[in-house]
Amino acid sequence: MTTDAGLRDDVFIVAFTKDWGDVPTCTTHILREMAKSIPVLWVCSIGTRKPQVGSLKDWRRLRHRLVSGLRRAEPKENSLCVLRPMLVPKAEWKLSRWLNRLLFRFYLWREIPLGFKGTIEYWCFVPNAVDLLPTGGEGTGSKCTRRLPFRIIYYCADDWTKFHNLDGAWMSGRESRLIACADAVFATSRYLVEKFDAIGKDSASPPIVYMPHGVDFEAFARALDRTLPLPADLANIAQPIVGFYGNLHAWVDFALIARLAQARPDWSFVLIGEIYGDVTDLRRHANVHLLGRREHAFLPDYCRGFKAAIIPYDLSHARMESVNPVKAKELLAAGVPVVASSVPELAPYGDHVMLCERDEAWLTALEHQLQLPEAARRLISQSVSNEGWDRKVLEIRDNIG
Repeated sequence: MTTDAGLRDDVFIVAFTKDWGDVPTCTTHILREMAKSIPVLWVCSIGTRKPQVGSLKDWRRLRHRLVSGLRRAEPKENSLCVLRPMLVPKAEWKLSRWLNRLLFRFYLWREIPLGFKGTIEYWCFVPNAVDLLPTGGEGTGSKCTRRLPFRIIYYCADDWTKFHNLDGAWMSGRESRLIACADAVFATSRYLVEKFDAIGKDSASPPIVYMPHGVDFEAFARALDRTLPLPADLANIAQPIVGFYGNLHAWVDFALIARLAQARPDWSFVLIGEIYGDVTDLRRHANVHLLGRREHAFLPDYCRGFKAAIIPYDLSHARMESVNPVKAKELLAAGVPVVASSVPELAPYGDHVMLCERDEAWLTALEHQLQLPEAARRLISQSVSNEGWDRKVLEIRDNIG
């Protein structure tokens, strides 16, 4: 059933995810796509860690949440609204979890459309969302609360137990409870599928669905249009440009990039993203350019200037086994050949994404990718032309039923 505006009136999505405005990930693309036909309540970060007493950033964040928690959800685009609730972060005690459920119940019933009688879909992109579900994670989904049926969907794109700044044991406990009560579970890597199959083998949990990422193909294929200008901060950098974009966290192999830059001083290494790790060594190289964060909508313009791209993840970080970089298909859609660390999920791309371990292999692979003709770049782009987020969301919804 749909409304006059073309929206379904039998489903209301409540999505527990990251903060609105953060660097777009699969969460962003999926919810934006679904919001074209289904009302979506985007629930900003509910707290996966305790605030640090000495962190001014955490105190500012708490103050902001105190204020925003009094406000209604803010409409953003299509039928997507953003809610910034004030909840107890990393609620470890039974009383704090009870208080959070009580608070969230108020937030939810304030935002549900008047007269809504359909199904609420709780989309959990973080495991601790289980504490806010109507059952508190006890029992199974597909039950009713206040006469409204609901479904629970867990969509996982990371191994939450392997983050260095999170309590792995605490996250693991929530994840197990979430899988046990979920009606559908999606995992973006084969590693996660195997992990969740092992967790749920002795329970009535649903089959785990492998769901690799989609891509905003039309946006990134725009990079192939050579008549369009390069961004001003890229146009004056000497070619060939080897590019990277994404947050510069500790799991990016800064030491590798520094060694590559030293070995090939005539190549320019352009890194786009907020800096969260130690890039001191990188700043010593004149051919390394740290541009800072750029909005996602402008990334295709930067890709137009990349002769090749790198995904240099440090595989000593445990979570690298589970990652499936969204940027891989975006770079391919832009016609940019890639050289990457041996992340398992990047293996199926063949020569479009050349996987390397030793420095010599990185240099050889980059030399190969930099020499590809324009015709090859168009073939690279076409290799992901049928993997748009619109098709991916249709596949996801088919699996939900």
